Amino acid sequence: MSTDQSLGDPTPPDALPAGGAFGNPNAPTDQPTPVRRQLTIEEVLASAKLPEKHARVCLRADLQARHDDLIAQLAAMVNAQGELIEDPEASAADVSAASRAQALNDELAAVRREMTSAMWFPLFRGLSTDELAVFNKRHEPKGDGADMTDYNVQLVAACAVEPTMSVGDVKALRKKLGARAMRELTNTAHEVCARGGVDVPKLPASLLNLTRQ
Repeated sequence: MSTDQSLGDPTPPDALPAGGAFGNPNAPTDQPTPVRRQLTIEEVLASAKLPEKHARVCLRADLQARHDDLIAQLAAMVNAQGELIEDPEASAADVSAASRAQALNDELAAVRREMTSAMWFPLFRGLSTDELAVFNKRHEPKGDGADMTDYNVQLVAACAVEPTMSVGDVKALRKKLGARAMRELTNTAHEVCARGGVDVPKLPASLLNLTRQ
C-alpha cells in the first residue's frame, strides 16, 4: 500500500502527475503533465453531501463536576516539571503524596468509566445554503446583543437527525441538561451549518505507523 493511499488520500494514484502531486522536476519538458479531470456539475450534485457531526454530551453533570475536581487536585500535586510535590513537614503516619495521587487517579478512572456509559452522541446535519438563508430570515434576532436562545433552540431542532428533535424536545432538554451539554449541542449545530465543506481528516500520529505496515 502506498503512503498516500494509507493516509486516506481521495485522489486516485493515476490522476497525479508522475513524481507526485508536484510533478517530476526531471521529466522531459516536451511531455505534457497529466492533470486531474474536473468533475462535472452533474457528478458534483450526485456525490456532494451536507456536513455531519456527532455531538459529545455527558448526561451526568455530577460526574463531570467530580471529574474536573479530581483533575484539579492532581494538578495541584505536581510541579512545573510534572514531579510530585512532597510535604517536607509530613510525618511518617501521614499518607504519602504518591499514595494520595494513586488514590485520586484510581477514583478518576472510575469516574471516567461511569461517564463513558453516560455519554450521548446525537448526529447533526447542516442546512443547505438556501435552507440556512430562509432559516436565518425567519429566526435570527435583529440587533447587536440580541438574545440568541430561541434561535439556538430552533437550530438544534432543525439540524438534529439521529435522533430527530422537535423544538419542544430541545426546550425539554434545556430543563434537564447543564449549560455545558446544551452548549455542545448548540455548537455542533452551528458548526455543521457554518462549514460549507469539510477537509479530509488527517490520521492521528499514533495511527500512522499502523497504516504503513
